[in-house]
Amino acid sequence: MYNLLHEQWIPVKRKTGETPEYISPSQITDGLATNPIIALAVPRPDFNGALIQFLIGLVQTACPPIDKSEWREKFRNPPSSEELKVVFGQYANAFNLDGDGPRFMQDLNLTKKDGERNNIDHILMEMPGDQTLAKNTDHFLKRDTVKNICLPCCAMALFTLQTNAPAGGRGHRTSLRGGGPLTTLIMGRTLWETIWLNVITRDAFSHFGNIKKTNRADMFPWMGHTRTSGKNEITTSQNVHPVQMFWGMPRRIRLIFESHTDAIQCDLCGCSVHDYTYRYFDKSYGIHYKDGWQHILSPYSTDLKTGKSLPILSYRGVISYRNWRGLIQNSSEKNYKREPAVVVHLFRNEREPDLSETSSVPFRLWAFGYDMNNMKARGWYEGTMPLIHVDKKIRSEYETHVNQMIKTADLIAFNVRSLIKKALFAPGAEVSGDLTSIDAEFWQNTEPDFYRILGELNENLKNGQCPNNLKLRWLSILTREGEVLFDRFSQSDLITVANPKRIALARQAFHLFSSPYNKKIIELLDLQKPIDNDTKIRSI
Repeated sequence: MYNLLHEQWIPVKRKTGETPEYISPSQITDGLATNPIIALAVPRPDFNGALIQFLIGLVQTACPPIDKSEWREKFRNPPSSEELKVVFGQYANAFNLDGDGPRFMQDLNLTKKDGERNNIDHILMEMPGDQTLAKNTDHFLKRDTVKNICLPCCAMALFTLQTNAPAGGRGHRTSLRGGGPLTTLIMGRTLWETIWLNVITRDAFSHFGNIKKTNRADMFPWMGHTRTSGKNEITTSQNVHPVQMFWGMPRRIRLIFESHTDAIQCDLCGCSVHDYTYRYFDKSYGIHYKDGWQHILSPYSTDLKTGKSLPILSYRGVISYRNWRGLIQNSSEKNYKREPAVVVHLFRNEREPDLSETSSVPFRLWAFGYDMNNMKARGWYEGTMPLIHVDKKIRSEYETHVNQMIKTADLIAFNVRSLIKKALFAPGAEVSGDLTSIDAEFWQNTEPDFYRILGELNENLKNGQCPNNLKLRWLSILTREGEVLFDRFSQSDLITVANPKRIALARQAFHLFSSPYNKKIIELLDLQKPIDNDTKIRSI
């Protein structure tokens, strides 16, 4: 049998080394003193995102810290591979990918008679569905390009689907966090640090489910009869053990494995194997997760009127400092508030200040997820952001200024896009083309300056200095980038094919709306009084 805790199936990258190395889960701490493993090395970014959650879930399940003291100790002195092998081994029977008994993330009771047979490419999130194939509209992702998958790729694809499962037709249940959830993690210097930074204490974790539900099937739903939902039965966080947030199984699937004497090439990773899968069968109405679930790796949005809290789904577009509010610090609007993931909140408020010797370590936030349109994956987006160490004494003031800076950038970006539209199209004319690329370029081009300003803001506040000059410099950076984008996208240099009057009026309006004298700008940046004519905005 192919056991995911015993086999060396996880591709990783060490600090020094060109080619990926394959390890078993218990080897994640190998060579920390000499040549540590620093990251996963799966060619597909969505599999990379799934596999890091697999490892975090495994450590959270098998060996969570008893208290803060143990967490600190194992951050500094990680467990050996031998120790991890012992604690992981307790759950080895839940991680068989094949065989006649329980199989990893596969329905125990589903038979070939009950299920509908599918080609293995259907297990991939991005591949065209039945309706697309029937209409012959699979123009960009063609059918029959993935026919055979090796066992490691199959395990990653299966976990990716169960963790991100979108609406997939009648009775096809979504993942525990909905279709295409956004995941946010704290990144450390090594793979072990990244895993351990996203594991919480046993007591804290017990509040996210029913800790008394210790049967294997309550932890790993494939170990027993599936909690089906043919009559819309739901599974709440109190019905099962909290670790099921990592091992959710909304889809009823059973893989079909084959062995071949001649080597078969995996259509995903290109390796040559004798054991592979080319089909699976499935059935509707798997586990219907609902009510009371909170995943520790996802940010949440709460409706202030109803009090209902939902995980934030992945964004369409670049994940950048635009998303800082709600991913790194709390964000409150009129009708809702957004809060970072539990692990992000814990890191910023407890762990980072407590790790005094790591105050200069470049910890980062890693955010990723699918952009889903119902059952269709439109894209995979991910990004990282630096986590700047800020003293608790100035944290509140610092976050207020950061919030103001991002809101101002949002306004300038809106002004650029809408005024380019006015420059290009006459009033009432139909707008053609996709203008979202303007936003993406604006945020991407101003991101390095944003983080540089944040570092200076942190120093200013520590020294008791007024940050107004920094805010004005930030406004200047945004305005300058807006001008560059306006001139390029409005075709102002192609006067023979553009309307010069419309362009001139739109450009004038951009300067008016982005001026440091504009009341909206003064309000957003909290510039307490109108700026004198003699004030000069210092450029970068």
